[in-house]
Amino acid sequence: MRLPLARIILPGCLALLLACGSMAQSQPTIAISPPAGPVERAVFDVRISGLDPQSAYVIEILFAGEVLFRSHETSDADGAIAYPVSSSAGDAPGIYTLRALSQDQLIASADFELTAGSQVIVSPPTARIGDVQSIHIEDLSAQTAYRLEITADETGQVAYSREHSSDETGQIDFEIISEAGDAPGLHVVALYDQAGTLMAEGHFSLETPKPDALEVRLRPDSIPAGLAVEIALRALEAFASVTAQITSSEGVLIDTLLARAGSDGELSMSFETARSLPAGEYAVDIYVEAEKRSSATLVVIEPDEDAPEPAPQPVAAPAPTERPETRLASLTIEPQAAPIGASHLVRVRGLAAREAITLDVSFGGRSVYQTSKTADAEGRVDIELVTDRSDASGDYNVTVLREAGNQPSGTLTAKAVSAVEFVAASLGTADVIESRLVDGAADFAFDGAAGSILLISLASEDFDPALTLLDRDDELIALNDDSRGQNDAAVGPLALPYSGRYRLEISAKPLMMAQGAIDGDFVLTISEVSLLPLEFEADMPFSLNSDSPARYFALPVETGDSLSVTLDSDGQLDTLLQVIAPDGSQLAFDDDSGSGLDAELSNLIFDQTAAYVLAVSSFDSGASGRGSLSIRRNPVQALDEGDARITLNDKAIRDLVVFDAAEDEHLILNLRKLKGHVEDLYVTATVEGMEVMSYSTMGVPEELPLAFVMPMSGRVVVTLEKFGYDDAITLAVSLERPQ
Repeated sequence: MRLPLARIILPGCLALLLACGSMAQSQPTIAISPPAGPVERAVFDVRISGLDPQSAYVIEILFAGEVLFRSHETSDADGAIAYPVSSSAGDAPGIYTLRALSQDQLIASADFELTAGSQVIVSPPTARIGDVQSIHIEDLSAQTAYRLEITADETGQVAYSREHSSDETGQIDFEIISEAGDAPGLHVVALYDQAGTLMAEGHFSLETPKPDALEVRLRPDSIPAGLAVEIALRALEAFASVTAQITSSEGVLIDTLLARAGSDGELSMSFETARSLPAGEYAVDIYVEAEKRSSATLVVIEPDEDAPEPAPQPVAAPAPTERPETRLASLTIEPQAAPIGASHLVRVRGLAAREAITLDVSFGGRSVYQTSKTADAEGRVDIELVTDRSDASGDYNVTVLREAGNQPSGTLTAKAVSAVEFVAASLGTADVIESRLVDGAADFAFDGAAGSILLISLASEDFDPALTLLDRDDELIALNDDSRGQNDAAVGPLALPYSGRYRLEISAKPLMMAQGAIDGDFVLTISEVSLLPLEFEADMPFSLNSDSPARYFALPVETGDSLSVTLDSDGQLDTLLQVIAPDGSQLAFDDDSGSGLDAELSNLIFDQTAAYVLAVSSFDSGASGRGSLSIRRNPVQALDEGDARITLNDKAIRDLVVFDAAEDEHLILNLRKLKGHVEDLYVTATVEGMEVMSYSTMGVPEELPLAFVMPMSGRVVVTLEKFGYDDAITLAVSLERPQ
């Protein structure tokens, strides 16, 4: 949009418009944007700063050494003068100089250019990443195709290249929206004809907010267990990937939240505490692009059980209405990111009963969709948002607009489907790539965001597939051959450690031929999943169907934990259980160990504190049904308190004991067989996940002393595991500490 002319100088001169001031600096400077514009229709934003407040100055514009215009101006209270400059009819193309003088002394100068022919005009000339900018080009041939390129000046990378056709008046008008990943700084816009001749050129700049003053606020910061907390962040980089980790004072991971900031650098996430969460202080650590940037403290208090019951209300009187400002609403989007064309379920919780809200979806700082809904009697609203093929890829900010109370928001990411190396299609919330092996291998590169939780699976009917995930330095992140008891490979769900490029290597294990497969079709699926919270010692319902064939739960464990997981679908499903380690590898799997066709995992042993993933699925991925999940902590025997008794059988093939030891301490672990027999026994001792002793034997003697020296202090986890289908065995386990 052009600025109107306030006063016109004679033809051949330039017009100056007085505008608002800017902040003063230590030395006078002149900034002119854009640096060039077309003859007779250019508009420049001139800002002079660093002047003395309320002081008189002379402003001159020179061309070819001749003063074309001179005016006397006074700086504002901040020591600034601002002028929009417009060219007028008769101005000659070339370099012009704008000068500021004080008492006939030159204190600052800057150049700008008027160019002949067509010129690209970008408005506004400077914008933040994510903002909308308009591009206007005139004096072109009517209804003619041109190619327009936008190049980052500092990196030389082409950020945009597309054909545009002029209209019947020889003009091109369209809008651009910068996205996350675009380089900040000066960008060059160039228009070429079909022969490759440069027809017009312009400039604009992109800015990103400084990441120095990240603001974190908990609303409220003290609650009883079972309520929700809003985590509000400001002063983030535009579209930054953010992870919030909530941990106890002992460092146990309680929950992990993932989201992405909007173009304004702001973000709001909601964390709903479990009713069983013990009172105490919890750390809320904020990671931006996998780098810890800030933290806050959440205080969970004991509920006030002595609070008096509210007095009964007369029957005729209406029930008291809770004030909206006292209710903390939350918003979740599932999935948060998906290819364009997918469906996103937006859930709003914590509203007042029958409260009216408006859901606003904005992109690039502009509202692109709104809908109004009324909450149900429990203060809940569910809205399905479906992206369209015509929608732009990128991050959409979804905000709940309320008359009173907080206005939670979240980010919905619409991803363009990659088809760089393979034929790709969108299936639900996944990227599906179909291709073939070439000389026994295939590679696929993709871009991921830090903290995104991905499940990568590889299936083939022609060969036994193997899958390897590598980082940007070709270092191994995870690998897998067989998963879920099948030949197909899978990695994850696992959280990506950084934002950037990742690479997948696809290969074949030998199948019916010694050298392995050299060709064959395969299907690679990359899905972004959400982790649901778990409650220990409770029955939690779940449901599976063709649209949601699996449920993934965050499983935080501590060193020495022994867990049992049970599924009960009452015969509706043939359930599967899988435990995934933080590196994306499979720790444990079961199909039919439970009742009927349900899965069960007994005595899961964990030798270090970490966040695992528990996956619940069905043998038939298209099956529908409901069930309940129960996860319970088994009692752990501590040798510091006396001898332990361990029984291993085909139902419980492993168990553990724990004790504390000091660095360089000499220890003897004594195993004494009480009854039974096993063919193979494997004994390991670990400290913080590091193995300090291991022993395996075919058959177990009546007495088995195992001596070792501690390389470090800490809690020792001793795991005993039997192999083979044979009789049960009962062992007495004791510890000696020789002086």
